[in-house]
Amino acid sequence: MIRQEPKLHFLYPNVDLNAFCQPEPVCQEVDFVAFEDIHAKCILRIDKNADLEIRLRRDGPTADHWLARGLMKIVLWNAQFEIDGAYPATFCNEKPFQLIDLMSRKALRKEIGDDIFNVEISIEFDKWEGLKVMKLFQFDHRYLDSNLNLSVQGVDFYVRSKTLFKEIPGFRQYLEMNFEPGTKKYELTELQGEKSVNAFNTMLQLAFRCTFITNIHEVGELLTLAYRFNYPALKQKCEWYLLNEPETDWMQKLVFADMYNLTLLKQHVFYNTVGLAQVYKNLDQNRFLETSTLRTILSKCYELKKQKQYEDAPSTGWKPLRLAEITENRWGRMKRVPCETTQEPDVTASFERFETTFMPKHFGVELITPEFSFAEQTSSLFSYKVQLGPDHRLLYKIEWNNIQTGNFVWSVLGTVHIRMNYLRTEKWAHSERVQFDHDNQSIFFDGLPIHKVFPGGVEHLLDGLGCNPTLPKVEIIVVVDKIKGLELMPAMESLEAVEEMDDEWILQPSRTHPIVCCGKFLYVDKEVLRSKSRVFTKIFQQTYEPITIPVSFDKFESFALFLDILHGEDVNFDYQNVFGIIELARAYEVEEVLLRGVDWVVEGPTVDKLEKLELADKNSVPELQKYITDSIVDVDELFAMFKYPNRFERRMLQILQDRMINLPIPCDEMEDPV
Repeated sequence: MIRQEPKLHFLYPNVDLNAFCQPEPVCQEVDFVAFEDIHAKCILRIDKNADLEIRLRRDGPTADHWLARGLMKIVLWNAQFEIDGAYPATFCNEKPFQLIDLMSRKALRKEIGDDIFNVEISIEFDKWEGLKVMKLFQFDHRYLDSNLNLSVQGVDFYVRSKTLFKEIPGFRQYLEMNFEPGTKKYELTELQGEKSVNAFNTMLQLAFRCTFITNIHEVGELLTLAYRFNYPALKQKCEWYLLNEPETDWMQKLVFADMYNLTLLKQHVFYNTVGLAQVYKNLDQNRFLETSTLRTILSKCYELKKQKQYEDAPSTGWKPLRLAEITENRWGRMKRVPCETTQEPDVTASFERFETTFMPKHFGVELITPEFSFAEQTSSLFSYKVQLGPDHRLLYKIEWNNIQTGNFVWSVLGTVHIRMNYLRTEKWAHSERVQFDHDNQSIFFDGLPIHKVFPGGVEHLLDGLGCNPTLPKVEIIVVVDKIKGLELMPAMESLEAVEEMDDEWILQPSRTHPIVCCGKFLYVDKEVLRSKSRVFTKIFQQTYEPITIPVSFDKFESFALFLDILHGEDVNFDYQNVFGIIELARAYEVEEVLLRGVDWVVEGPTVDKLEKLELADKNSVPELQKYITDSIVDVDELFAMFKYPNRFERRMLQILQDRMINLPIPCDEMEDPV
């Protein structure tokens, strides 16, 4: 175990005096190696005068009292001169900073005789209270009682199992579930993040009662470890770090709070929100947040608007970071719920099928990439890939194709069925209910280990067929039930012009052909329906009579009215039937009827904009949603909708916040909403 000396050191090499024509400070931060949970920041300013600000930050409860006292030495030098000075330095929870005036710019230039010089600051502490001197355990050294060998990305850690399992019981359960008894070296292959080695070392330091200290690039991996091994103490340490960390912005802290259930951090963020401009920043990332957090954001925006708080939070002086740099992002996998039993889809659902066989190849680590695939295909809705995963399992990738630029609020709900036949008689199947959206445009499914599909083994799959030459056959069927927020382009197949019918046939239909729907007979004119919809053209290509059209029972009345409209009969719209007719018009590609239904809802005087927007979201009518959101151009009108956020579902909250981003930030001249 190494005990650190309580000292702090900063160095600014080659400071250019001419670079300080504007009063812009130069910052330097270090993870303080003297005391536990302490970070230090130094700011060098040279305007008319040169001064230093040194600030300590402790990650812990704000009510805790602490003190650190020592002697600060400052040295300025270059090839021509050297000046030094010593100052007493005292830091505490009430005053965690120290300001030192050096000299005026004129005197500084006169003393150094040049524009380039160096600045070195060091502090040796001789008294401290409420702080722990930093201690680090050397896990790369095998001690007499180190009976457990762990490996992360080739780096070995030697630990005492009794101590580790006592502090982290979940770690013992993890080893028992994933490794055979008697394993001598446990290789944790799942920890493949860029900061996984450092994060794992930090977790072990905390488990062995040594010092915990982290940084913003590592905290995402640490929180992942805390949840993977069920280690509440590590989670609490990370939460205190994020509470006091100045580098992340408002939205990034909220994302961390929701990703890892950090309730204290979430309360802290909302309590310290100062104005609407602070909320507007990176609000497009709201899709990472939980629904309850989205409601709280709307409520907070309404409150800030009412109190006329429009300002932004003061700048921290730190370079902004992207979430991708500080969170775990491997293979773009999403958390998915177990498959639910679904009813037989009706005619309004979309089907797509991908079927292929694939040959084995010799592969190694260099082929375990998102670009490598055994087989792939792009269809009208999805792209499909059969790949090799990092753990040498088959990996099935399904990616949504129909992306519309600028639309962040959309979702595609459906069921994926994967079946594979291999080694002649062996079968494997998987079904799962999934949702595609802007943040999860592709989904990966883990399949069988590759050595089970090809008995030749991982290392020697030059042919891999062994005694079973039958190639594996994969079939993927995707059943799409609901599509929200996207306008699908009409399919390009079967676009041949349908024979034009005489106007007399269309104006005077003869409904003599029976069809069966929900066990009931409906009589239609085939030629009229063919002229209106190419979907009906495909249906009536069948030779048997009567033709059965699958429609769910709750849509039967809407389907009958839809047929009446296609035959030219007068149908009165109401809010009980209009959305069913719109859905059928979309399924049968009758744009005229679809727009007619949307226009009726838009012009309806009995329902206000907010209710129409909720109806558009509930019934998945993107045309109506776009029209209503585009018509909201007044900021006060939009913020008046935020008054009761608990009435909204998740997608409705995202629609309103997406509209808020596209409107200007309110100012003092605007009136309060009624």
